This record gives sequence, structure tokens and C-alpha cells, in this order.
Amino acid sequence: MLNQFNTNFFLQLASSRVGLLVFATLFVFCVPISGNIFAKLFNLISRKFIYQKESSTYSYTSSVLLNLLIFIPIGLLVWSTHNIVHDLIYELVVLLFALEFASIRKYAKQTSHALRSEHNNYAKQTIHPYVLREVNTLSPMGIAKAASESIPLNFVGGWYVPAFWFLILGADGALFSSLIVILNRAFNPKQTYYEQFGQINSLAYKVISLFPICLMMLSLQFGKRSPVALKYAFSSFASHPYWISGMIIGFMAGVANVSLGGPRIYDGIKYRYQKIGLKTEPAPVHIDLIYKRMRNSILVTLLFLIFAQVAWLIK
Repeated sequence: MLNQFNTNFFLQLASSRVGLLVFATLFVFCVPISGNIFAKLFNLISRKFIYQKESSTYSYTSSVLLNLLIFIPIGLLVWSTHNIVHDLIYELVVLLFALEFASIRKYAKQTSHALRSEHNNYAKQTIHPYVLREVNTLSPMGIAKAASESIPLNFVGGWYVPAFWFLILGADGALFSSLIVILNRAFNPKQTYYEQFGQINSLAYKVISLFPICLMMLSLQFGKRSPVALKYAFSSFASHPYWISGMIIGFMAGVANVSLGGPRIYDGIKYRYQKIGLKTEPAPVHIDLIYKRMRNSILVTLLFLIFAQVAWLIK
């Protein structure tokens, strides 16, 4: 009887949303699976819709139409697939598509190692797919800063956003929140070409990512610099031109005790963003530190979810 109880208990735990999230996270921690390859495809498609000299009304209208052309077929495909596939298989496949971990870990380690070995050109090639800014003119410190900022931003979009909406809304929530993240990367208004066209996707990303970011900051409250990190997060929230990105970057500047933000070049235009944090300039050690803190925050989140799920099952 006890063995049967244990078997049923672990089956319920493994088949719960928390259990599926843990399994999928362990899998993508080892295997570099990601749906972000679709960002390039959407980027290419959008070029057929955008004409630089058209009005803002045209830009917003064409953005809405393109989003509908992407979401409606995918929604129909998902609906039809869900009807013929077992729920657990469907949820697991969606999670494996939506979550990203191993590629970010590889990116952080390769960039840090390249800077330590003084292979700056290789470091620039490594960070280029992960940042929107121009990288050719970056110094080693600038490369370290770009990596230190992009690692938490990519973890938010690659893990926290789809994980949060999976727990709240199930596989459909994970899938469509991940699509919003991908579309925001594909049509990011930081790029001059998408300054107006990408505003709708940027707004959608801000809406779906606010609560996951709060969850991330909550999971990082166990460090000794947490109060300072929160201070920088809220000050950057108010001063950064992209307040969601500013909140994440400000929080990590406080966590790592480093200076982030500052000037950067997008499409040949130099922007002077406010510096965030203290005077210590980023170095490879800060790339390693920020990656480890983000990794540990996911581990803490998963442990909390497991304890909560176990308590729910045995109550």
C-alpha cells in the first residue's frame, strides 16, 4: 500500500506543471534548444511590410497585420495539434520550444573565456547575436558590459517569461508568451528600422514580462546586496528609455556591484543612456558572476515551486 502511495505521489508530482517545468529546464540546461531562430525568419518577413518613409499610422497598421498573420496560423496549428496529442506530450514539447538555457550558458562562458584570452574579435562575434547594438567598436570593457546586460535580459525572455505563463495558463500561455518575446527581438524598436513598427510588440513584451521580472528579483533576494539592487532597479525603471530593460539591468548592476548602462550605438546612431550602478567597470569576472546569479535564481525558483507542489499534494 505504501509503495503504491509513493508511486502515485511521484506520478502526480512528475505530471504536474511544476514537474514538467523542472524536467524541461533540466533538459534545456544540457541541450541548446530554442525557438529564437524564428526571430530571424520574422525579421526577414517584416522587410516586405515596412517602408521607411511611410507614416506612423502605416507602420502601426502593418505591424498589427503582420502579427495577426503570424499568430492566427500558429494558433490554428496549435489548436489542431493539441486535439490529437496527449496533454503531457503537448505541454512538454511546448516547454522545450519556449525555454532557453544551454545556449545562454555557452554564450556567457565563451565571452568570458575569449576576453580572458584577449581574443576580442571572437568575443565580439559571440555577443553579436545576443545584442542589438553595434559591437565592432567595443573595447574589452564594452564587450563585458554588453554581455553582463544581455545575459539577464535573455534569461528573462528565455526562461522566466515562458515559465511564469506556463504555471499560470499552461502550455498555451508558455507558447504565446514565447512568441511575443521572439517578435520583440525580431522587431525591437531600439533598431532604427523598427522604431515605429516594433512599438506594439515592445508594449506586449513589457506587459507579459513585468510579473516574471518581479519573480526573478524575488528569487535573488537572498544575496547581501539585495537592498542596493532593488534601489537601482526602481531608479532605472524611472530613468531608462526602455523601462523593463532598465529595471533588469539596474537590478543586476546592484547585484554584481558594477557599472552598467552608458553610451551605445544602434544602427550608426550613438545614444547616451544613463549609467547604472557604481564606478566599477565590467570585466570577465562580472560576466561569470551575473550568469551564476541568474542560474542560481532559477534553481531557487524551482526549489520553491517543488516545495509548494509537494505541500499541495500531501495536504
